[in-house]
Amino acid sequence: MTRPSTDDRALVTTCPSCDGLTFILTACACVEYGDRLLVTDEPAPRGPYRDCRVCRGLGRVGRPCQRCGQRGERRAQLVLTVANLDTGEVASASVVPGVVTPRPASEGGWQLPLSPLVGELAEAVGAATWVSCSGGVVTWASGSGQPAGAVAVRLPDEWSPELPDDQRSALEGRSIAGYPGESWQVFLGRSVAPPPVAPQRRLDQLRALADRLCLDLVLEARRLCHDDLLWDVRFDLPGAAVPANLRGTAASLADALGAVTAAYAISGLAARGVTAPARYLVPTADPGPGPARDLAQIERRVIADCTDLRTGEPLPGACAIWRDGHWWHSSLRVAGHRDRLVERETGQLVHRRTELLRRGWEPPDPAWLGDTIPHTPCPECEPADGQWACPCAVDASAADPDCAGCGGSGLRSRVSSCHTCRGSRRIYQGLVVTLTDLAGQVTHLTWRAGDAAPASPVGLSSEGTPVAQLPDRFRLAGHAATFGVRPEDLTEVDGGWPVDRELRDGLVSGQVTGVEPLTRYLAQAGRGRPGGRLIVSAAPPEVPALPRVIRLALALGLAVEVSVRDDGSHADNPLRPHGLCWRVEITVAGPARVAAAEVAFPSRPTLAGAIAYALDYLASVLAEAVPDEPTRSIPTPCSGMSEPIADPEPMLRRLGADHPGRWVTVRFGPSGFRTTELRDQVDPR
Repeated sequence: MTRPSTDDRALVTTCPSCDGLTFILTACACVEYGDRLLVTDEPAPRGPYRDCRVCRGLGRVGRPCQRCGQRGERRAQLVLTVANLDTGEVASASVVPGVVTPRPASEGGWQLPLSPLVGELAEAVGAATWVSCSGGVVTWASGSGQPAGAVAVRLPDEWSPELPDDQRSALEGRSIAGYPGESWQVFLGRSVAPPPVAPQRRLDQLRALADRLCLDLVLEARRLCHDDLLWDVRFDLPGAAVPANLRGTAASLADALGAVTAAYAISGLAARGVTAPARYLVPTADPGPGPARDLAQIERRVIADCTDLRTGEPLPGACAIWRDGHWWHSSLRVAGHRDRLVERETGQLVHRRTELLRRGWEPPDPAWLGDTIPHTPCPECEPADGQWACPCAVDASAADPDCAGCGGSGLRSRVSSCHTCRGSRRIYQGLVVTLTDLAGQVTHLTWRAGDAAPASPVGLSSEGTPVAQLPDRFRLAGHAATFGVRPEDLTEVDGGWPVDRELRDGLVSGQVTGVEPLTRYLAQAGRGRPGGRLIVSAAPPEVPALPRVIRLALALGLAVEVSVRDDGSHADNPLRPHGLCWRVEITVAGPARVAAAEVAFPSRPTLAGAIAYALDYLASVLAEAVPDEPTRSIPTPCSGMSEPIADPEPMLRRLGADHPGRWVTVRFGPSGFRTTELRDQVDPR
């Protein structure tokens, strides 16, 4: 384990990607398809396309080297850091040539194993479990006890223990410099490991939740090109098509259940069910535990269904669907193909063929499905010519001539979804809203056009259009207390976005002759909803408290900016902004990079939501904290157990209340905290 050194110089080696040239010569993309204008993915003679727009027929193209930033040199250093969120302890190790003893790799050759070093750092800070946050979004509910994936540096084939020390060191340095991951790998640990997830228990929990949510629980195995199966566990709407994209990553059903959460199982529901039949719900009594079936039985049956029983031919996959208290099994079969032409940057047209799948047998409709939700075709979609109406032309007499999206034509290409229906091509006249804490508590609301819903005028919007407010039962804010949360805690389960204020307060803007406010409200709220359903999470996000986030950032040598705006309480005027808005940003320590007045940022109605948003981008901040100059070494933060930080939320609330309607930002950095100037900032919510 290394401690921060007074010598800031780092070992520098020639960039392995460009060999010091600052650019790389690669085969042009046209070579893959040969000298043809119309090509397919089928094997063909390789060669340059004579009319290529990129290489002009040469077959090779020079590109700036991204790995070294066109410097020609790379830093031969990796830094591993483990931070204990519970105690504030941080330990780091600087991996340079000679620090880690090479070991034989399972696939042959040699490597520098880094996972044992991460384990030593975790033990030093008292972390019983940890998770990587350097390669993507931080996952806080990790009970694996090991970092995600084995961390190792692959050594070149010419490396050998018999080589002289200087040659071994040089080869190790080039391998470290060429490591494909981030140069600073940070792992967040907890002192107590959560109990291990029992796959059978997780399956029982998901089955019970599916019954309450009135959704299908699908256990699906898909066959890869080399006959391996990948498992996916998800919630689906009855009647939804088999997804074209493969989402599963686990090689067994038990592994898939051990990694899945309720939130992940429901993610992507809108994309999968956008064309599913829209039906009202008639929730029935709990069907009970159902027939006794263990995981091994279900897995064996699904694997058996991946083969055609009559011919013995392998099928694309199979699935088991939990519906109405029963398991229903079906194979997956090829239903057809979808063909499309894609223009590449080379000027070639690639014929893409996507395999469409269907279930070999569809189970009967569940008892909890009711009448069909009426809908009308979207008036703005023009799928025949591949264009949608641009939002600037919707509800307007003419298109905006300065619109960047359509250039004043009033039409957009199908690359962007229709603003009016969000790709469903339906305008719903009813909606089923489901509120849940994803732990078992569920409430279903049924909204139908034509119901008695007198709307009260409340004023004019910022665009000057009249705004009306619907009765209480069409306002989600009134249902939040049932779950013990605030209206601001309501978020969409699929995507995690805060519920719009219009839905929270039952606001509908605009005025159309002969169209009731409730009908317009449902058309707006039902845009792109799968099967006419909106599923809302009534639970705050599970994130560390603000003091822990600040202590973590300071221990890593970073800073935290917390902004708050208090718009006060305007219960008498729902059109005025009210309540608190929060923003939390983890940044590189040092002076602000841009003037405060130039900052535009998204905010969240709750502090927990703002913390979750900030942690989503922690990996980017860590990458930015690595010095650009390869001659400067990466800092190796190390610190012992620190005292808990006082919760600054009460102070922030007081500051916001003292300056209503204006943003107040407090920056917590290594040198202390300071309040920035008050300013009116753009808030692109």
